[in-house]
Amino acid sequence: MPIGLAPTARSKFAAHHIDHAAMDQAPFFDLPFNPGCRIRGYSAINQPNCQVIIEDFMPGAEIWWTFAHDEMQYALSGEAEVDVYLPPLYAEVIHAHIVPGTVYSYPVGARKHLKVIGNEPLRHICFCPPSPDYPFPTLEEIKGGATAA
Repeated sequence: MPIGLAPTARSKFAAHHIDHAAMDQAPFFDLPFNPGCRIRGYSAINQPNCQVIIEDFMPGAEIWWTFAHDEMQYALSGEAEVDVYLPPLYAEVIHAHIVPGTVYSYPVGARKHLKVIGNEPLRHICFCPPSPDYPFPTLEEIKGGATAA
């Protein structure tokens, strides 16, 4: 038996083409800790090193979230205003206007307040390393009529 670090699960290569038509059919579910806020999405890739989620926040949604991991996002469509409160004291606040083509990053421990503006959902890709294994359905489950866990 080798001495040293415990073995960890290894990620494999994965590629995914976003299916916008299927995304439009994804089931809605309540975002935890945000009463009345309904989102939809699916897990495009879920490997030990990263979970990649395609996600919609609906027009008018206001979301508060604290990140338990680092997260990077890329906006595909829609528009939002976001205020990011940085740890450790949350006194430093950064404001950003998110539009399609914006890449943005949330550090572990950051708290955000996001408001979707305009008439279309904020559709974005979330890159969550390492995988938090959020309970989003897969594309195959959406196409088969499954709902979110």
